[in-house]
Amino acid sequence: MNTSKQLLIAVYVLIAISIATVSPAQAGFMDWFKSIGAKSDQAQNGSFDSLYASVLAEQPDEAEESPALLANAIAPVNAPSGITTKTLRRTYTVQLSGYNSEVAQTDDSPFITAKGTHVRWGIVASNMFPFGTVIKIPSLYGDQIFVVEDRMNTRYQQNVDIWFESKAEALKLGRRTVQIEVIQ
Repeated sequence: MNTSKQLLIAVYVLIAISIATVSPAQAGFMDWFKSIGAKSDQAQNGSFDSLYASVLAEQPDEAEESPALLANAIAPVNAPSGITTKTLRRTYTVQLSGYNSEVAQTDDSPFITAKGTHVRWGIVASNMFPFGTVIKIPSLYGDQIFVVEDRMNTRYQQNVDIWFESKAEALKLGRRTVQIEVIQ
């Protein structure tokens, strides 16, 4: 009996609190609603669908312009479903070199990366980024995507190593300082 009275009191308190907080919440919503340019007369007929339609109909033309892509900036990227998402791109200056699946350049399993996947074009080794980090090297490979799936010797911290099929291709790249873009 005592717990049912406590439960009843708790329900009354919750109802009183919700009634007391409804007005400020509605006022905040209406301020937001007017700030985005929605027509409040369409929303007053009580239909959520008309409210939603008025919000979608009043999109400013400036929103269609895409911002310029800059380092350390947020830029729109088209997702596979056609929905625009935001991607953060950061630039780093690193030492770039190449390697291949030769036992002298790797461990005792030269065709398996540190992540446990098979080597292939587009794999890079780096100690400065977690596995799965997507990078681009625009000055050499344009929009080619590389994924960090391997590691280097611990003495190499600000380096990125691209996997090549042959030692000749890796030597052709040499060692150079480049800017990379990390896509997050």
